[in-house]
Amino acid sequence: MKNARRLALEGAVLLAAAAAVACGSKTDPVRETLDRVVKAAHGRDAAAVVEELSAEYRDETGSGRSDVEQRLRSYFAAYEIVNVTLHDVTIERGEGAARARFRADFSGQPRAVPGLAGLLPSSASYVFDVRLTRDGSAWRVAWASWERAGG
Repeated sequence: MKNARRLALEGAVLLAAAAAVACGSKTDPVRETLDRVVKAAHGRDAAAVVEELSAEYRDETGSGRSDVEQRLRSYFAAYEIVNVTLHDVTIERGEGAARARFRADFSGQPRAVPGLAGLLPSSASYVFDVRLTRDGSAWRVAWASWERAGG
């Protein structure tokens, strides 16, 4: 009898997990854009990050796509490993536009170049405010601001 109840409980848990996965399979196109940026950062692929920016992209400092790509190439060249994890993602939608706010936790391993490890952080957290616009069927980042988390 105990085995039957245990098997029924395990079956119910598996069904619930399968239902959760099935319900979660509907993806959010705005979140997919953010996830592609994270994936590109993990791969240290500046061009792939910039591909997710709109042609009119500007950040709070006035930097455009080419500025971002140049800066990312420098950062990525300095690190052997780059990891980015998003937390507390909230997305607000409007007609053809969206706003995403989140915390991005960065960790990385600087390249083994004398003195470089002391200059580059191995971890940091930032709070982002990102505006996205629809570009055909895709969503692209059109504007971004960020500040150090906790500061």
